Amino acid sequence: MTPHKSRTWALVLLMISSIFFDPSMSKHWAAKRRLMREKVRGMFYHAYENYINHAFPHDELKPLTKTFTDSLGELGNLKLEHLPQDYNGSALTLIESLSSLVILGNNTEFERAVLWLSESIRFDVDARINLFECNIRVLGGLVSAHILATDSANRLIKGHYKNQLLILAEDLGRRFLPAFDTPTGLPYAWINLKYGVMKKETTETSTSGCGSLILEMGALSRLTGDPRFEAAALRALRKLWSMRSSLNLFGTTLDVVTGEWIEHSSGIGAGVDSFYEYLFKAHILFGKEEYWRMFHTAYLAVQKYFRHGPWYHDADMRTGKATYWQLTSLQAFWPGLQVLVGDISAANSSHREFFNVWKKFGLLPERYLLDHQMIHPTEKYYPLRPEFAESTFYLYQATKGMLLWRPSQKVSHPQLSLFFSCLIFC
Repeated sequence: MTPHKSRTWALVLLMISSIFFDPSMSKHWAAKRRLMREKVRGMFYHAYENYINHAFPHDELKPLTKTFTDSLGELGNLKLEHLPQDYNGSALTLIESLSSLVILGNNTEFERAVLWLSESIRFDVDARINLFECNIRVLGGLVSAHILATDSANRLIKGHYKNQLLILAEDLGRRFLPAFDTPTGLPYAWINLKYGVMKKETTETSTSGCGSLILEMGALSRLTGDPRFEAAALRALRKLWSMRSSLNLFGTTLDVVTGEWIEHSSGIGAGVDSFYEYLFKAHILFGKEEYWRMFHTAYLAVQKYFRHGPWYHDADMRTGKATYWQLTSLQAFWPGLQVLVGDISAANSSHREFFNVWKKFGLLPERYLLDHQMIHPTEKYYPLRPEFAESTFYLYQATKGMLLWRPSQKVSHPQLSLFFSCLIFC
């Protein structure tokens, strides 16, 4: 180690010791922690209570107009065709809030929500839905809520919960199965919950759409003892894996009937992102080496062909040559995934650049042009991406903050503290 590096580490260690052994500093952080906890609690209940008051049981609240949207049936169906007149949504925001209620310690509201869902939600509706979105949001929410409801005698009043959410999840999972009835085993992107695959349904889907189903459907099989859900998702995943290029890269869109690629350019963002995430998390959840081998092979290819310094651009799956030099907001999950893998240095490097873009513009853009260092002029903007906060949390947990920011870097953005809010509830 060079003298310069020795001095740097000595300074860092001195800073650490001053934090841990200075009583006033310790009290300061404890007070700030309590303040952040109450601030986050207030933010959650502000959103949750306004949803209950103005939009429930519909899917989401439109906060400016205090009205609602039923995104599960409306997504890709702007003319609202094939929706029953009495369709009121699936209380999607309620389903997605259940785990937060548990983290916040509000078991009373969690119990009320679970029992309402078990008595009120039905999926026998004439609604064309997106398989991917319905899987990760509804099926995943129901399965997670079932696990939370049964993991402790203190979650629900004994005797009130009799696996109703799991029964709902199983019913929903059975309605997914016709989507997988294709020559390739790759599922249609859209399916009608009541009637199955519609006539003249599009055969185009994304890599994420057919490669990010294994967690929820695999968990459903394990919980119900019905192997069909995991088998369908695994068959699709293996087929997709067989379609990788000689460089171990994947395109963005494909045809579920022919098994041919439609768009050969891809990266780690929109249309592909959760494919990588699900491979590694499936290995964690189910312990199968097959998932690890897939992920490891794909990860090395990403690092070789997509990575440019701390950034990740898009490239052609056949040649590895760069196609679009852009950061997309849906890449924000990547540093968090890298932390789970153990590639901390690479995670910190990319996360720092993501943060600098966010700090510069006050938002994480849908697309940021790396070669011009500017926001794409036609894109939408997102003040805060949940995946960005998740990556920050993972990095903090792995390093306790020592790698996130250089010692000399002063960060004072008012929203930064919210990134660490989940720490106070863990």
